[in-house]
Amino acid sequence: MRIDLRGKKQALPEQLPVVPTYGTVYARFTLPKEAADTATEALTLQAEALSPFEEGSYAVGMEALGSRGSEEVYLVAVASEVSLDDPWHGWLAACGALGKLRLDLSALGWLRGMKERHPALAKGRWLAALRTGTEQLIFLLEDGCLSEVRALPPEAADADFQREATLALAQGAMAGFGMPEGAVIFAGDPSAGVPLRELLGQEPTFEPLGDGEAEAFLQRGLRLRAEEGATFDLTPQAWRDEAHAAHQRRLLSLAASVLGVLWLIGAATLFLLPKIYAHRVKVAQSRLDAQRAVYEEVLDLRERVSLIERYQDRSFSALEMLRLVCEAKAEGMIFLSMTYRQKQTLRLTGTTDATADVYTFKDTLQKDTRIREVRINRLVQDGKTQKQRFDVEILFAVEEESA
Repeated sequence: MRIDLRGKKQALPEQLPVVPTYGTVYARFTLPKEAADTATEALTLQAEALSPFEEGSYAVGMEALGSRGSEEVYLVAVASEVSLDDPWHGWLAACGALGKLRLDLSALGWLRGMKERHPALAKGRWLAALRTGTEQLIFLLEDGCLSEVRALPPEAADADFQREATLALAQGAMAGFGMPEGAVIFAGDPSAGVPLRELLGQEPTFEPLGDGEAEAFLQRGLRLRAEEGATFDLTPQAWRDEAHAAHQRRLLSLAASVLGVLWLIGAATLFLLPKIYAHRVKVAQSRLDAQRAVYEEVLDLRERVSLIERYQDRSFSALEMLRLVCEAKAEGMIFLSMTYRQKQTLRLTGTTDATADVYTFKDTLQKDTRIREVRINRLVQDGKTQKQRFDVEILFAVEEESA
């Protein structure tokens, strides 16, 4: 089971901190439901009037217990910070939970455990009592809502217990509580209920709760309250301030550690990178030196192969070019001269009967992949022969490659 502690999801510890009720100054207050928004301020003022301790030396806890008609019932408790230091301050600090884990009130934890063990307490008017080796408590309940609570130390005698029960009933009567319809006592021995039997004139229901199981019973009630979102907290503000300061110191320490690590990494990088790159350069240079001879042999071989290929390649020979132009010329075309530059240009002059023969000749040659461009430099009609004289220049594609 996980629960929200101070806004963070954390697993509940095995032991939850609790403050004995008899070690606090406590009181029950009622406020109109309309005053719920200002209840904290009003109850804080009530706590200041209730506190017997010097200002700034005590902690205040409060919690809404339920409704009675148009009123909301609250329980307020005040405890001296000195009484809370031992045992909880050191324990919470050691657990890293200072300012995070609530300091609950024992009466509320006991009462929650009683309601789970004895569900009948949720209906009607009840007097519920607890007598253990930890503390002694008396509750007046109306439909499960706390109407009155009295706390005594564990060593209190029967007479003291009976007196506190009488006072609780008297205060309840003045508040309109009336006589309880039933009574139950949680104790290790049935004889612990004798003071209630004498006071009420009836035998209270006995719920066995020995000292050996009392702590587990209380922790069960506290755990149920924590899981249900209880808000009562007697943590002193000084503890919260201390926890906040410790948190800030941890953050600063962590930030300093991170910066220190980053600085070391940066310094190591600046120191090692030149050495690493120098080593890599040496390795690369040694590999280049080892491959240089082989590389030069490969280049020489490629040049030889290229030379052989050039000699064997007859696609640009004069005879091949003569064949190309003869295949492309029209039947009436006559070549008068041919000037050929190996793999560069071929210039032709001649005559033909029609101008269209020259353009057809050009288009036919242009389709050959070896020819980059065919230019008609001159195309005029001879006045004597009435034939078309032409001058054509052919540029080969390999001219760009060689360039």
